[in-house]
Amino acid sequence: MAEITNEKKREIAEDMYIRLGLTGREIAENLSITEQTVSRWKKGRGGEKSWDDRKTEAQLTPLKIKELLLKEAEKLALGQESNVKADQLSKIMSAIDQLDKKINVRTVMDVFREFDNWMAEQEPAQAIQFTRWHKLFLQYRITLES
Repeated sequence: MAEITNEKKREIAEDMYIRLGLTGREIAENLSITEQTVSRWKKGRGGEKSWDDRKTEAQLTPLKIKELLLKEAEKLALGQESNVKADQLSKIMSAIDQLDKKINVRTVMDVFREFDNWMAEQEPAQAIQFTRWHKLFLQYRITLES
């Protein structure tokens, strides 16, 4: 079996940190690397954002953004100084409402992955069939968004 390159390990480690919320120690143990390596990777390469910054951005869901914007709207309603102008606030809220109505491919993929893992425990043979269809559907969705 071929050895995984450091670049591939870095990509996997980043995903484990940002999406799964694993610690540096857990990532190091899973990938057979040192915690120091994970720590160095977390800082990001020249010109890249750190993993912590990217994790924060990834956690800014439309719901959280709406909450922040609603706080700003409340400030405006109370006659207080807001960080966002009223017309900007309206436009941003409208854009978020549009995004809420669309489910992105990443979300679909996450749900399918969770379902496929669960199904594999229930009926492994059936899970293989579902996984095949899920892959085809994801490819279809990707072509729609292109």
